[in-house]
Amino acid sequence: QPRITSPATLSQLAQGKRLFQGGYYKQAMEQLLPLAAEGNMEAQYAVGYMYYYGFGAIQDTSSGMLWVQRAADQGFEPAAKALPMMKQKQRKS
Repeated sequence: QPRITSPATLSQLAQGKRLFQGGYYKQAMEQLLPLAAEGNMEAQYAVGYMYYYGFGAIQDTSSGMLWVQRAADQGFEPAAKALPMMKQKQRKS
């Protein structure tokens, strides 16, 4: 059952995405992390990506994969596609 996303959440999500696209990764993380913690799958994927690659946070591939996994578990397709590549990369290192 899909979650109903409030206008405030959508606004915060949009702001976080704009900050990320503009290269303001630390501010994007500040906007998106609370949404990810609340279960927003798009924010979970973005936070996972930022942790995995070290954008706006100290690089932590394990935390990155955890957040991406959470998004994939909710059916977020970009996360489901990214996860196998992340796991394969981790095995190679």
